[in-house]
Amino acid sequence: MNAILEVDTIGSVRLSKAVNSMLSNCQGGVIINISSTPAISGHFEGAPYTMAKAGVMELTKHVAREYGSNNIRAYILMLGNIATEATYSYMTDEERQRGAQEAAMKGWGKPEEVAKVAACVASNHFSFVTGNTIVIDGGAVIS
Repeated sequence: MNAILEVDTIGSVRLSKAVNSMLSNCQGGVIINISSTPAISGHFEGAPYTMAKAGVMELTKHVAREYGSNNIRAYILMLGNIATEATYSYMTDEERQRGAQEAAMKGWGKPEEVAKVAACVASNHFSFVTGNTIVIDGGAVIS
């Protein structure tokens, strides 16, 4: 459990310390944290993972609230089934098919789709938006 919390939550805390350099340059910035849908929907196994990812979500909200007046924005991308090397390539065909059925869109997301969302929220097109949880899961978790 401690190892999962160390990587998933404390790792995000360490990266969020980039706020200090954003404050010193007086131009603001954007922090984008990555989490997973079990943080908002729960999961039937892996409570430490769910807790760690929920911690990242709350950290993001805190950063957005505390540093918004310094033009620092924070977002969290909640990922569902994304076909990355770390997940998709290690699954059996049956597991892949079962995972594809979880989402309303009946498929797996691509890493490029996550990158496009990250690029959008990091741009000035989202200059008056902060603290948001953006779910990228093809409609598996609809809130």
